[in-house]
Amino acid sequence: MMTHRVAAFALLLCVKSICVAGHPNQSKWDLKTQSSISASNATAFAVTYGYPLTQYAATFDSLLATNGSNTLYHHRITASPSSAAIVRPNVDTLYSMAAIDLSHSDVVLTIPPVNDNRFYVFPFYDLWSNNFANLGTVNSTLPGKYLLRFVGASKAVGFESPSPNCSEYLGFINFPTVYGLTLPRILLRSNTSTELDAVHRIQDQIEIQEIPRHIEPIAPKLTPQLLGNGSISSLATRPSQSLDKSGITQLLKVLARFVNNNPPANRQEAQVVKRTFRKAGLDNGHYTPPPGLNITLVQQYMDAEMESLVNCVQTFSNGWLDFLPQYSGYFSNQYAVRSYIANIGYLQLVQYEALYPEYAAGFLLSENQSYILNFPSGKPPVIDAGFWSLTVYNSSSYLVQNPLNRYSLGDRSNLTYPDGDLVYGNGSSDRNDVFSILLQSANVPPPANWTSNWLPTPAGGGNFTVNLRFYGPTQELKASGSYVYPTVTKQSSLVVNIYD
Repeated sequence: MMTHRVAAFALLLCVKSICVAGHPNQSKWDLKTQSSISASNATAFAVTYGYPLTQYAATFDSLLATNGSNTLYHHRITASPSSAAIVRPNVDTLYSMAAIDLSHSDVVLTIPPVNDNRFYVFPFYDLWSNNFANLGTVNSTLPGKYLLRFVGASKAVGFESPSPNCSEYLGFINFPTVYGLTLPRILLRSNTSTELDAVHRIQDQIEIQEIPRHIEPIAPKLTPQLLGNGSISSLATRPSQSLDKSGITQLLKVLARFVNNNPPANRQEAQVVKRTFRKAGLDNGHYTPPPGLNITLVQQYMDAEMESLVNCVQTFSNGWLDFLPQYSGYFSNQYAVRSYIANIGYLQLVQYEALYPEYAAGFLLSENQSYILNFPSGKPPVIDAGFWSLTVYNSSSYLVQNPLNRYSLGDRSNLTYPDGDLVYGNGSSDRNDVFSILLQSANVPPPANWTSNWLPTPAGGGNFTVNLRFYGPTQELKASGSYVYPTVTKQSSLVVNIYD
């Protein structure tokens, strides 16, 4: 997912271990039942609630300064090991992005035809990183014009079909917040000039146009100044609970400017959230630290709330895990989960669009060791136009330099079965048997019969992480489904026998 900070999967593993041990931690922020809340606890809530704003600023500060809002920016190439701006990058798709500002106008988004059974998704996020609507392959979206508009509490949030007498738009995207974003992703089948050109042509046909409203503006224009002139983007490199007094102050100063016109996803909590903000010193667009504020207590409250994530994890077979669907992509009033995901995987999709299972035990190799990932159920079952991939990242969450320039393997790769037959691609059949992927050091090439299934890990060994991605997952891939996830086995490196 798009993120500008190092992922911290260790907390999720810790959460899982706590959950298994059976020691759930009750949330401190059941705002509906609390008649009073301390200034420090209210501040902890405000920081956790507002943390996604740091990621929004980190993503859009420079783009707002150069391009402005409601303007598309296209990524034209996939990430490489030298790409330092994005950690844990997806190398399956090309991204586009736009900061959406509905303060003065509505916005028309034109989606072009996407042919050749190519997967794509146009996700829409509110200011707080909730993925509240999607257009694309999974939803069988038609090409044409869609109107993006702020509805506040007047209409249902998300996609709305047009009335029979409306011929101008194919639908409406009802935003719950005045500001938000869209981050289109389009599948790149291979990193070749032909494929890049094909996706570039689609990107070039995406259009965004402002449609003035004949009413007074409902909020200020979205600008770098409104976002704090860079004062909070640097905070995105740290999780919310590690922010110090200066960072907390900077974040809450900026957060105060946004709370009035950007309500929480759970509308029933709007008033109690505002009251809690006032207790934390946020009122009328300004922040004043409240009397009795204890920053040490603030951090302790946030740590305790992160421990409440114990009830949010689901397990798949063979040691793979992820957050439960209701805590993935769209977070409602689960503010601690939202803050955590914003730090490790900002702009996550809801699970009907994509699954991102992680291996709970993690990965650590010496130079002379390797892992075999065995897929006992064969090909992961994604929808017809969907795709899957397995990507390796080094200890800094960047792609791994290797002599093959290979950073992931999946359904567009030349994977083979043990007998040499292709799993996918031209020359493959409907066969669906067990196949394996080898994770082995980039400086230890395996025998030739393993080359196609070799995903290089950092040279010399050490810690690394792996991302398994399913775009367009079927029910079989869900935690309750029949698909058996890969087994992970550590072994000695597979090396070429020079005497053969």
